[in-house]
Amino acid sequence: MPLMSSILDSLTSGVIAIDCDERIIVINEAAARLMDVSKEQALGSRMLEVIPNSGLVKVLHTGKPEFGGRQVIGQRTVLTNRSPIMHDGLMIGAVSVFQDITEMERVSRELDSTKTLVHTLEEVLAGAEEWMVVVDTNGIITMISKEYAEFNGTTVSKAIGKHVTAVIENTRMHIVAQTGVAEMGEAQIIRGRELIVNRIPLKEGDRVVGSYGRVVFKDVEQLWELATKLKVLESKVRYYEKELTQLRGARYTLESIIGSGPAITAAKAEVLRASQTDSTVLLRGETGTGKELFAHAVHVAGQRRSGPFIKINCAAVPAELLESELFGYEEGAFTGARKGGKPGKFEMAAGGTFFLDEIGDMPLPMQAKLLRVLQEREVERVGGTTTRPVDIRIIAATGRALEELVRQGDFRADLYYRIHVIPITIPPLRERREDIPAIAEHFLTRLASDTGEPKRSISPELMEILNTYDWPGNVRELQNVLERGVAMTRSKLLSPEHMPDHLLRTTPNVRKDVAPGSLANVKAEAERTAIIAALQAAGGNKTRAAAMLRIHRVKLHEKMKRYRIS
Repeated sequence: MPLMSSILDSLTSGVIAIDCDERIIVINEAAARLMDVSKEQALGSRMLEVIPNSGLVKVLHTGKPEFGGRQVIGQRTVLTNRSPIMHDGLMIGAVSVFQDITEMERVSRELDSTKTLVHTLEEVLAGAEEWMVVVDTNGIITMISKEYAEFNGTTVSKAIGKHVTAVIENTRMHIVAQTGVAEMGEAQIIRGRELIVNRIPLKEGDRVVGSYGRVVFKDVEQLWELATKLKVLESKVRYYEKELTQLRGARYTLESIIGSGPAITAAKAEVLRASQTDSTVLLRGETGTGKELFAHAVHVAGQRRSGPFIKINCAAVPAELLESELFGYEEGAFTGARKGGKPGKFEMAAGGTFFLDEIGDMPLPMQAKLLRVLQEREVERVGGTTTRPVDIRIIAATGRALEELVRQGDFRADLYYRIHVIPITIPPLRERREDIPAIAEHFLTRLASDTGEPKRSISPELMEILNTYDWPGNVRELQNVLERGVAMTRSKLLSPEHMPDHLLRTTPNVRKDVAPGSLANVKAEAERTAIIAALQAAGGNKTRAAAMLRIHRVKLHEKMKRYRIS
């Protein structure tokens, strides 16, 4: 009996036998291991207590053998043969011999999955008419599409198993399979045709096991055709983006800001830097300097250019209407409120830019509500009880001295610091006289386009007047003066007599009762004195001195050089 037990334990198959009382009388090591019990525990136990779903008890009752049955024991799957044990014509028990096939089933499933994947890949490649090839590390072809094989003058069955160089001329597939370095968009001549190909190494972990090649363009002409289509599409995108930008509110770009002098160039550079962020911008400048134009330029140059550009003039809207304009209102919020309510301009600007012009004229109660929008990025409609998030970029503008308004209590200090993140000072026209000819030329060209009349020119005498006038109304005043001159004469050459009287009266070179050059000398001496005083008050800090003088720091450097101030 010990010999028989040793023989049974040496088997890889599980063996278990039961008597007529369904008790286990024989069990080997393989069976005990599969059932996760010890032989000592199993012997004498009832079969169904050890394996609840055992079919061996059924054989004991039917007396009929069963072959090739699958049975799940715990996490394992076994293949079982069961037979009754006969002695002198009587059944005295039943025996089961079973084999663990869990691993075999896993491998079989993976094999089936791999076969399905390969078949699917072959079908996809055939349907897509792809020209592709796969080689192993030795450069031997393991897969090739039917179309690519035919192009190379062979068949799939003949190509597989051959070295790639014997099938495809000028190939580097075997080199990529050795180096593991991809080659993308490479030109390759096959059978007299120039193709564009990709060669990609295939890896298992860090180990290169072959390479995959694909013809991206079957003819170089295809590449040029695609490049042409892309250029057309890029042009269309630029056109539609421009149209969309104009439709959604922003009409001007950096190119719309005319001038190349140092002061305006520095301001445009600040616009470009500010446009790369979502920080709040404060535009400062006198009336007529083009603050709105600068606001448009910041929006168009930034990431929100395709979003809306919504503006409101805080000085033009009555205080009692400003809140509903900015925040909107719910239905029934007040008498005359629109049915269904109305979104405010903050909501309308979602995803884009909101421009608050003349923010220095905003009433104090509204300043507190604006501060919350800047801090929380959410709004609450008039008459509403819930807040709505808004994703907007804020640009504010003013021609007033906000610092003085803060000292007087007419502007909230906390709001001032909230909007004074990226201040941009727009130089007045008198501080960028070098740009006057270009600006005048631009306006005259636009007037000719708008009216359909011939473009006018400016006489040297008038240009001298334009260059010396102080322009309190800045660029807007220059535009109005030129428009008046064009409207008042049919002459192609604009002269001083076509200009308004106030322009001539205040221009030094036109006033005959003043000695030539005397006013210029007085003005120059006054400027020099003011600059020296500002520098002394600022402790030599040029930026602070420029702020005191309300000129751009670039202009301050120019004047210091002109007046020889060290």
